Amino acid sequence: QLDHGSVEQVSVTSGYIVKSVNITELQSAAIRVVDKWRLLAGRIVWSKNLSKWCILVPLKGDVSSRLKFTSTTEANRLPSSFVINESISAQVLQRPPVKYFRHPSVLDDAASRASSSAPIISIHVTQFSNCACIGINFPHSVLDAFGIGQFIHALDDELHGRPWEAPPLPSEINVVQEALDDLEAAPSMFDDIHRESATYAGLRRDFTKSSFMNNLSNSRAFLSEFMWGRIEDRTVYLNGKTLGKLLRVVKDEVRAIGRGSVTTSDILVAWILKEANIRQ
Repeated sequence: QLDHGSVEQVSVTSGYIVKSVNITELQSAAIRVVDKWRLLAGRIVWSKNLSKWCILVPLKGDVSSRLKFTSTTEANRLPSSFVINESISAQVLQRPPVKYFRHPSVLDDAASRASSSAPIISIHVTQFSNCACIGINFPHSVLDAFGIGQFIHALDDELHGRPWEAPPLPSEINVVQEALDDLEAAPSMFDDIHRESATYAGLRRDFTKSSFMNNLSNSRAFLSEFMWGRIEDRTVYLNGKTLGKLLRVVKDEVRAIGRGSVTTSDILVAWILKEANIRQ
């Protein structure tokens, strides 16, 4: 079964800019990932019995048609305002137009995908003379940020010949709810979060249940920031040396106070939130 509450109406595109790409190898590796991770070879269907969108998963057979792979070539260079300079420790970059990462024929909502038996994963490559843009599109009702992260890791492993395993099928366990329950069980470890009661309440409301009202609340806040807050999207890049130093310092501090482990994602999210609000 797929997530509902309006997320079945949208798709998400995750984009990457690389120096160069071998299109044939990328396409072959992506097909192998879909072949091993059979959920991604499925097609979206409407279940009359459940009154829900579901995924019909093929357990065997060729899956090459279950990946949409397109590519285009641009004669010019991608402007430097979009391209990473690895010699600089940190950069704030503009986001290239989405057309370089997503083919115009890609569908968004579950109904359109079901009626055309569209693949779940779509990959689009735009080649420039100085780099290449790679976009991976997926229905938000099938994969979230963590799910596409797993796909990216699997694709990277497949390209480099490393072993990997497909994630287990989804369960009824809500990992965010479990994490928030842990906060309740050990409040002394998370004094900073509990002091920010409004933020904590928002987390519980918006991220522990998938419902129409919760998604509407998120969408309203998002549109408010864009329309009245005049927010602009940017990409923040840290080179390897700078990122390594940031991770090392934080992990050493966490280890010194006996707080267990902390992930790279935890550190980067905390860092960007702190930097974004440093003047407040």
